[in-house]
Amino acid sequence: MKQQIYKVEGMHCKSCEILIENNLEEKEGIKKAEVNLAKNRLEIESDKKIKAEELNRIFKKNGYKFLELNEEIKEEKNKFWWIPAFLVMGIFLLLGKLGLVNFLNINSQSSLLTFFIFGIIAGFSTCGALLSGIIVSYPGKTLQIIIGRIVGYTILGIILGIVGQTIAMTGFSNVLIVIVSVIMAIVGLQMLQVKWAQKIKINLPKSISKKIVNKKLPIIIGFLTVLLPCGFTLLTESVAMISGNWVSGMFIMLAFVLGTSIPLFLIGLSNEKFIKSQKTMGLLILFFVLYTLNFQFGILNLIKSNTLRPSGTSLDGAVVNQEPAQVIKTSYTRFMGLNPYTLTVKKGEKVRIEIEVKENEYGCMSTILLPGLFNRAQTLVAGKTLIMEFTPTKVGNYIFTCAMGVPHKGEVNVVE
Repeated sequence: MKQQIYKVEGMHCKSCEILIENNLEEKEGIKKAEVNLAKNRLEIESDKKIKAEELNRIFKKNGYKFLELNEEIKEEKNKFWWIPAFLVMGIFLLLGKLGLVNFLNINSQSSLLTFFIFGIIAGFSTCGALLSGIIVSYPGKTLQIIIGRIVGYTILGIILGIVGQTIAMTGFSNVLIVIVSVIMAIVGLQMLQVKWAQKIKINLPKSISKKIVNKKLPIIIGFLTVLLPCGFTLLTESVAMISGNWVSGMFIMLAFVLGTSIPLFLIGLSNEKFIKSQKTMGLLILFFVLYTLNFQFGILNLIKSNTLRPSGTSLDGAVVNQEPAQVIKTSYTRFMGLNPYTLTVKKGEKVRIEIEVKENEYGCMSTILLPGLFNRAQTLVAGKTLIMEFTPTKVGNYIFTCAMGVPHKGEVNVVE
């Protein structure tokens, strides 16, 4: 029995350890394979000597590189590894600025095609940002993650339809998002070869995780993404609940998740085909983590509202010492939105809208603004009355949204 030790490049998490070990232990003649992520070492016990070239052939599609123990691991030759990462970042930021979601008014009477399109937009923006770090971390496993998501969201739709409006989403999902973001940030730093991050171990006991990582883990992770809803998802879930029956709830969530699957598949495909550098993937993961935390909790909007608040306005956005010609009072309730839903105002006359918030909102949906009329985001806190003052200059229909452009249930109709 021969014992051989190799150096390994390209590993970034515990899954890499287990993937290499499981694949090698299935090979004839190999009795044991053990990987040490901290030392970037592979130790093999086998009947015959295995050359590093053979290992490189086996794991070529996974991006790992094996060298004999006496060889030196070379530094990454590509000095421009950061360019693909910045290209992807630019695309996401551009899509976030397009505001396509404002053209969709989601409610319980919307067609399944509308929910499908809504899902596509979500996949190219908030949902895509939320899940891209996970997809990048599992190259070649995108389809399994998507299958898990489809199963999970379909089951969730059935449950929401049965339960109806008796369940309210809580801030627990926000806690999960923070935890996942921290874990993904550590993985990203490990990919960037930050030494202190590489010493952090976040994993199940190897005896358990080895049994599920190759085939089952990506599907399980996809299934569990139902616990990480972005603003688009929360809005779709609320409509599924209001639908009041399991068939409608199921098809609403199924149409939505199928829509999100198209962008997520393209993200995974681009990662497999064009992004080969571990450092590139690490930088992307950190970007998506920051992007997710920002749109989920409106960090930048809170900073802007506190530092760039125009003089002559109150914290609620009211213009001081100017009398509006129209005063409209409405209320906001979770899932139901504004009551009344449609507010009609006259063009050219100053308007003051007072929104009595009856229930807290969570995540990115906890912010509200009126694009085109009142562009500063405010926070939906129970017991607070939000003030929006503006003078409409164009006739049209304006939708209330969160800070990331996801529609709230409410609109302003400007007439002559």
